[in-house]
Amino acid sequence: MTNAKTSSFLWQSEDRQITLIDIPRSISSAQGTQDQPCHDLLSSTKAQTEPYQTNEPKSAQARSKLVSNTVDVELHKVYAESLSDALIRVRKAHGGPWCLPRPFLETSTRANLKRKLDARDADALASSSKATTATFQRTRHEDDIQDDFLQRLSKQAFSIVHGVESTGDSHPYQYHQPANLNTRATFSVSEPGNCDASYTFYIPPGSSFVLGPCSEARTLHTYIRAQAQELDVPKKFDLLLLDPPWPNRSVKRTHKTAHSTYSTAQSLEEIYELLMGMDLDVLMADSCLVAIWITNKPAVRDLVLGDNGLFDCWGVELIEEWIWLKTTVSGKPVTPIDSVWRKPYEVLLLGRKNKQYSVPSEETPEEHPQIPRKVVISIPDLHSRKPCLKELLEHYVPDRMNYRALEVFARHLVAGWWSWGDECIKFNGKQYWQNKRSLQKEKEWTTQV
Repeated sequence: MTNAKTSSFLWQSEDRQITLIDIPRSISSAQGTQDQPCHDLLSSTKAQTEPYQTNEPKSAQARSKLVSNTVDVELHKVYAESLSDALIRVRKAHGGPWCLPRPFLETSTRANLKRKLDARDADALASSSKATTATFQRTRHEDDIQDDFLQRLSKQAFSIVHGVESTGDSHPYQYHQPANLNTRATFSVSEPGNCDASYTFYIPPGSSFVLGPCSEARTLHTYIRAQAQELDVPKKFDLLLLDPPWPNRSVKRTHKTAHSTYSTAQSLEEIYELLMGMDLDVLMADSCLVAIWITNKPAVRDLVLGDNGLFDCWGVELIEEWIWLKTTVSGKPVTPIDSVWRKPYEVLLLGRKNKQYSVPSEETPEEHPQIPRKVVISIPDLHSRKPCLKELLEHYVPDRMNYRALEVFARHLVAGWWSWGDECIKFNGKQYWQNKRSLQKEKEWTTQV
């Protein structure tokens, strides 16, 4: 449970159907507990003030062809209605800001970027860098050094399990004191043969992680069994959260944008084989909640929900959908809701393992049955960084004070959770965090709201 003083909710409807959430605060809040809250601030980018520019198809024929290839038209109409209604409700009931003050990352100079990005990416970033305020004295090159190191380190299947640090041979070689967010637990790793190249990461209390490729599922299962035996805890989880690297034509496998190194799968077949090869179903407790982010392409949705899809193979039934809407500081969608090229929303599918069987209706089933839907609204953060939904997801587990959760393809840690992925400690790097009191004292951060 999260301390109310560090809650990331800016506004929530009484029925909890709509939540306005601050992304950086949602991640920092998840670094602590109710007794030991995290008060440090996670670095971010300047909040979006204007919608993104989009180049919509000029002819009706081109628009129709593109729409049919990118979204389920009828389902989009359902989403659009929910989102429009949610915005009306927020504007009517919420008179405060749409995001909290955030310290900014520095956008690198064009000269630095040319060394790391191709001409197209450099031009794209240059157009947006004018709107970014620098308060963190860091460069794109420094980010690359740490991220490249994480990639090398992840190949060693490095793990820290509730304060027990180990490597691929699964023999612990160092112990940490119990984590306390007032004096946050840390660990430092140096480049082999280069003690000057040292990287420090913050570890939330009760968290466990495996820094390694998600294709190496055997490593994760080995550590989970070892922890269960050593600490006498269950081997299975009450909550699984996944953010798979779905194929994306605009993000190539070797492409890196500012403060982002994530890779995407080449094809849906590749990501399906990857996810099925993880044997995640054996880690699911009875009534486990499974939440998975998807893109808006119908083929991706079908891969999860269709016959022989992920949910079908895992014995999971869809129970709810959450639509994450991205807005500006004034509450405008970052692109028109009906934009053809780029929708301003993403979808999280929630399923339940072993949901009680119900007799199918003899009536003709609807193409899009009335699945309960909720709306989560926030202002975009660093590229591809999503809001941490711990506060919302905890309402769906049997015991909010005593449950086990695993995040797959994670990019930051969460107090009390397991995290897995080759970037799962990326945003726990010390350089991404600033002490709130010292920032306020030195007036090194600003806000637009």
